[in-house]
Amino acid sequence: MNMLAFVIVSACCAAAPAGQIAFVSGPDQEDQCVCVLDVASAAVTRVGTGAGDGAPRWSPDGAWLAFDSRREEGVGIRVVRADGSDGRALKHKYLWNHEPRWSADGRRLVYAADPKSNMEQVAVVYDLETDTETEWNGGKPGLLRPVWLPSLKLMKALNPDQGFTWEGVDTDKFVLEAFESGALVAIGLVGEPGKYSTEPWLITTSQAAPILQLLTKDSLRFAEWAMEPDPEGERIAFESNEGGDREIYVIGKRGIADVTNHRAADWNPVWAPDGKWLAFESFRSGRRGVYRLFPDTARVFRVAVQDNADCWSPTWSPDGAWLAYVSDQTGDAELFARRVNTEEEVQLTHQPARDYAPAWRPEAKP
Repeated sequence: MNMLAFVIVSACCAAAPAGQIAFVSGPDQEDQCVCVLDVASAAVTRVGTGAGDGAPRWSPDGAWLAFDSRREEGVGIRVVRADGSDGRALKHKYLWNHEPRWSADGRRLVYAADPKSNMEQVAVVYDLETDTETEWNGGKPGLLRPVWLPSLKLMKALNPDQGFTWEGVDTDKFVLEAFESGALVAIGLVGEPGKYSTEPWLITTSQAAPILQLLTKDSLRFAEWAMEPDPEGERIAFESNEGGDREIYVIGKRGIADVTNHRAADWNPVWAPDGKWLAFESFRSGRRGVYRLFPDTARVFRVAVQDNADCWSPTWSPDGAWLAYVSDQTGDAELFARRVNTEEEVQLTHQPARDYAPAWRPEAKP
């Protein structure tokens, strides 16, 4: 009997959330600091500057964090280890640099930089081994929130036989650059002042091409945002107002599909580590809540939805068993986690400051 009890307790403990979560904490935006939470012990380590730090992003092997932070002039990107050591500020050409994202090999970062204004943002790639910056805009200004494609599987799937063709784009050069140096996806501004819209773009070192023109002739009718490739680079999730309100769409080898399809706003798609599920935010229950969906069938499941509180900003645990998120159910923005297949919920932070933008540390791949 005692042995049985021991086995049950051990199984419960093993199933509890574990690992580390990076997040930003502070009384207001100007004082936000990147911190790292050890989930098991609840210990919190400050690793940022505390000068308006932005949302942290883990390198693919979990060894480093990257985030933007306020400087004496402008905003720049900073990288640091999980314990706060080896922190350094990157050297930038422009004063305003934000929203860094890691390449699949962890050797480069991409971020948006503002040469003059938000309307002229460019995608900048930083090589961490050589400490050099390179603009990847292909002559296309107004590139917002650039993200690396983990692979070129999606490009092959969209048009495997005939190749890519875009008006005004050197297609052969585009494909060559993509295979040699990788490719980015970004949201690009299109239109004229007062009539701007946005649509997804594929970016290489010197080429920029609108991705939806491969799938539909009506891409300019709608505004898109938040491009998120899956971990294998086979599909891309993004937001669009094509359905009359904010919806989440997925581009893959089968084309393009509205996978949320609800009259309430749906946004902020976040892929599970295995690429099989998407977490997202929605107002479909009246308050802002966290949901998950299976893109292949568009089935949606509630994760963190409450009548008297908002829940937002989901991040997956490395094993995909838990979702951490922000909730104001205690009267203050704190981090919580919920097992995706049950109603089990754990409060992760208990701080006087507000906690935002959680990012669960990935496990290093062998």
